[in-house]
Amino acid sequence: MMINTQAKKARGWVILPFLACFLLLVTSVYQQISDKHDILALLQQGEPTATHYEELEGIYKTYGLYDQAEHLLSYGVIASASGYGGPITLLINVSQEGTLKNAVLVEDSETPLYLRKVLEAGYPENLIGKTVTQPLAAHEDIDSVSGATRTTDGIMLAVEKGMFQVGKNQLGLTVPRLKTFHFQWQDGLVLLMLLVAILASARNMKKLRPWISAAAVFVFGFMENSSLTIGNYLSIVALKMPAFSERPIWYVIVIGVLLVTLLWGRNFYCSWLCPFGAVQEGLYKALNLADYRPNSQLISYARKSRWLFLWLAAMLALFFNNPGIASFEPFSVFFDGDGNTSQWMMMLLILLFSIFILRFWCRCFCPMGVLLDFIASGRRKGQQLFRNKLEPEEGKAEKEERQGEEEPGWAELGPVEGEALEEGGMKKEVAASRACSGCQKGESKREQHPLSSGDKLVAAALAAIWILIIGALLQNTGII
Repeated sequence: MMINTQAKKARGWVILPFLACFLLLVTSVYQQISDKHDILALLQQGEPTATHYEELEGIYKTYGLYDQAEHLLSYGVIASASGYGGPITLLINVSQEGTLKNAVLVEDSETPLYLRKVLEAGYPENLIGKTVTQPLAAHEDIDSVSGATRTTDGIMLAVEKGMFQVGKNQLGLTVPRLKTFHFQWQDGLVLLMLLVAILASARNMKKLRPWISAAAVFVFGFMENSSLTIGNYLSIVALKMPAFSERPIWYVIVIGVLLVTLLWGRNFYCSWLCPFGAVQEGLYKALNLADYRPNSQLISYARKSRWLFLWLAAMLALFFNNPGIASFEPFSVFFDGDGNTSQWMMMLLILLFSIFILRFWCRCFCPMGVLLDFIASGRRKGQQLFRNKLEPEEGKAEKEERQGEEEPGWAELGPVEGEALEEGGMKKEVAASRACSGCQKGESKREQHPLSSGDKLVAAALAAIWILIIGALLQNTGII
């Protein structure tokens, strides 16, 4: 009877991931179907009196808009440019005199907070009246919005694409040449750091890790605010990536980290380059005065919950057709001072408990960590399976010899590639981290110990942060 019960539970755990993936697929397909716009209704957002339209030639979809008396009202162009999270699409209306008559935001993939900041600054309405013969940046009354520069630039570039196309093709005017490739010196610095981290990790240059981590805090964190988020990878799933020519560094970081992790079988990003992880680790080393080891069961439950929140974030992002909604992480709050109320509260709790628990966010909540660890683990297991098929006996012997020695990523102190850190009590923390990884065999058979007062505080913090994660996601959607 017990065997049948266990078999049913095992089948349930196998079915659950497939059901979760099926729901994600259905949500994505539904959103793609329901998101089809009626062209005339869309064009009327920019030119309300238009009764019909004529499709014109152009790289970007262009329309002549007419009223009932067949008078040409304006030219409408639907153009997209890359913002912070992905494409920003606008409807641009240009008058016959060559001025911007209207600009309407149609679709975006931005983190809602960044977009709200730009809209509150007056974009894109503040561009109305500008001429097609002059770049928008040349106007003294137009400035990028601090803290949302990429979103601002994306809106301006989309408007310029529409204006310049109409100016050249329909009005026969001489228009400025659009910049087709965008690569700044800061992007070069990010690329250099990425290459150095890969090289240092490959050669196990542990002494460089603190310096690379500190540099990542400054470059990836405060300078560029380019921490990897789950929204980046949902942009790929939703086919809402930025254009390569406009955001090449996005592909270098997002696709580059994914490919290296997949081919290498090692989660080097969380170990070497994650700026928020480095901040937590710095807090732990600098301020930790207590020899506290968290209850392994608590950490195990928290680690498993990461999959639930990853799935929930993906569902909401796909349902609302905006990958930026999924970015509930507190990265932007810490490095840029921008976030919703839930993210601010979450960040404060994370920083407080990071003093006592090494990489509290990374270990218990980070969706990027669980995703990259899963990819790296899948690569290692696939490689081992392939070896076992080629050399069954040797493969089996090698697996037994290396059991428990595979590099797991940051979660078992992968950030230091298994290095035993020396600061007081850290060796115990390494052992505790390995013991509470939540994926070791036989964990369910461990003896249950009563929670200490410290463990009860951690349990309360876990529950509070789980609630705040849900709150952050709902605030991103605009539901609350």
